[in-house]
Amino acid sequence: MRRGMFLSLLGLVLFLSVGMVSAKTLITGKIYNFDYSQTIAGANVVVDCNGNIQTTTSASDGSYVAVYNETGDGSCDSGDALVVNASHSSYGFGSLSGTINDDAFMEWDLAIVNVPLVPEFGFFICGLTILGVIGIFFLVRRQ
Repeated sequence: MRRGMFLSLLGLVLFLSVGMVSAKTLITGKIYNFDYSQTIAGANVVVDCNGNIQTTTSASDGSYVAVYNETGDGSCDSGDALVVNASHSSYGFGSLSGTINDDAFMEWDLAIVNVPLVPEFGFFICGLTILGVIGIFFLVRRQ
């Protein structure tokens, strides 16, 4: 009798906890190079949802995942502001905002944000560009 009551109570607790656990927001996507022709592994990814920040690294296929609770501390729910920033030392930096779809996958909210990385000018190239602009300015002004 006690064993049956214990199993019934355990089943009820598990049933109620599934409802609490399933209230999640999944933010996922892939990190690409500037023209989307190649995925980037090892990129540092920062997901900012409603001011709650999670950091991760892109996997070998360029994918990343961040999971938030829908309610409570550090929550992220449909309608919240979402920004994904990604950077890689060889490929540059990229940032993109996204939209969270309410209950897109059963009880889970979902956002898919694919971020392209834009190459940055190196210090040397930047200096050459500035010197070139100054040189052209004086050349045109001289005539």
